[in-house]
Amino acid sequence: MPPCRRFLVLLFAGILVSGPSCTPIAALRETRARLTGQTKVDVRIKSANEALHEISRCAKKDPQRAIERYLTVLKDSQDRLQQDAGDKEALRVYNYALQRVFAVIRMHRMDPWSQPTRFGDFTLSHHKDPRPTWDPSLYEFLPDDQLEVGGKYLKERVTRPGVGAALVAISKRADLDPAEAITMGARIYYGVTAVARFKGSSCEIQFYDPLDTDEAKVAGHRMDLAADYTTPLAVLLTRERPERLGLRRLIDPGRYADTARLIRMRPYDPKRVPLVLVHGLMDTPATWTPMLNALRADPVIRKKYQIWMYSYPSGYPYPYTAELLRQEFDKAAKTYPHHKPMVYVGHSMGGVIGRLMLIDTHHDVWNKFFRVPPEETRLSAEDRALLANTLIFSHRDDIDRAIFISAPHRGSKLAMGWVGRLGSRLVKAPSDLVSLASTITDVLLLDETSLQMGRLPNSIDTLSPANPFVKATMDLPITRGVPYHTICGNRGRGGPPGCSDGVVPYTSSHLDGAESELIVPSNHGAHQNPQAIQEVRRILRKHVGAPPAATPPQTGEAGSSQGQVSR
Repeated sequence: MPPCRRFLVLLFAGILVSGPSCTPIAALRETRARLTGQTKVDVRIKSANEALHEISRCAKKDPQRAIERYLTVLKDSQDRLQQDAGDKEALRVYNYALQRVFAVIRMHRMDPWSQPTRFGDFTLSHHKDPRPTWDPSLYEFLPDDQLEVGGKYLKERVTRPGVGAALVAISKRADLDPAEAITMGARIYYGVTAVARFKGSSCEIQFYDPLDTDEAKVAGHRMDLAADYTTPLAVLLTRERPERLGLRRLIDPGRYADTARLIRMRPYDPKRVPLVLVHGLMDTPATWTPMLNALRADPVIRKKYQIWMYSYPSGYPYPYTAELLRQEFDKAAKTYPHHKPMVYVGHSMGGVIGRLMLIDTHHDVWNKFFRVPPEETRLSAEDRALLANTLIFSHRDDIDRAIFISAPHRGSKLAMGWVGRLGSRLVKAPSDLVSLASTITDVLLLDETSLQMGRLPNSIDTLSPANPFVKATMDLPITRGVPYHTICGNRGRGGPPGCSDGVVPYTSSHLDGAESELIVPSNHGAHQNPQAIQEVRRILRKHVGAPPAATPPQTGEAGSSQGQVSR
């Protein structure tokens, strides 16, 4: 990239980033795990703590001996739990000793999962799961009790107390099939909980998905299953840093065309409602982390929903992105033919993309651009199909409800100002769209603003109130029978209708006919506002017939592994 262009890119990024902040979106620090740091504790805990501390000293030099001794402590604590399931001290020792087993395995890159492995008098194995992706030999396991979590997006650590070792499962391979990966990055980062069961000298480890399972049978008792819903997100964000793609995909969308895809944040479940989150301009799915973290804290939403995210290069004109998303929805329908109707949540440009999923254009929009119907245009079959699918479309029957957050349904004047013009000039048009633009200039009826561009509009152009597509679609009604909601930001310079989030005015984000509307004190990042997140939570609970929650879910402090979530 030429130095002048690089400078303009940095200038544009600096203008659009809201507020000066050096805080990373996520932070992670490995620490030394401790059973207890308290001076006054139960005598049995103190004794166990001293024994475990002694074992840890030999972990580096003699991992076989260390694991054998950890398993001894683990078995003793299981025996105590069998006698008394309410023995909290025994439970703490059980969880801690089990996590240390995984810590030593990770430290020495051992693989006790491919076949049963002897550690002194004990044989360690795992419960076979029929799902091929649940083979533990495919993963590295990181115990959550030796991690401190923080960052701008992870101010709260959502956990659930119970039995088991809360772990982050990290896939060893980076060449994942994008259609199968449940991740924003090159590897899978997923929260699992392991429990151990002894029969004599045999120790069998079983892995649970805490998004699926709330209880496990240990020592002959049904017990709450421990869970950590936040730490896997922190590991993902700090290792993969998906937010770096935001500006890159805006400036050069064609280069990142293969990143346009639906991402599943958990294995598919036909019983759960797909909750689709779609980000906005110059952003990535990482922007949903605060909401994702909060929604996972709600037991109703965990049980009733499965979260999907749409990731895409935001430099594309958004009508084109909407067509790409329709294709992704069609693929999902073929892969999961009986999936429940979706709930769509879109922020900013993701909101206007979502609105295009819920309207019927017939030929009204096409006729505002072309003199002749599609079949009479002098275009190749491929170009004709692309344009027709972009300008002529019907609402989707697989979306049951929509939530629009800070969405510029009538455009944003920022796209027309000098900041928008600067950004628009920096966006590199994908080669396939450049080729398409050159073939339609003789039949395209653009207004004067677009004709002066001399090129096909990009995402910033299509967010302008003067853009012909915006003007052609802004008043088309959302299909009957699909409830929709709006959440608008107000940065505090007056109330509606004159207020704004600093990027999108209320008059653009407001929609007549919405089932509900909430104005929150926020800049354009309203999807990360606690009141907005609570409103989304309220709507989602209502959608599945659950009563509204009395209070926000209880969460632990960031950096602490002792938080808990209300049940």
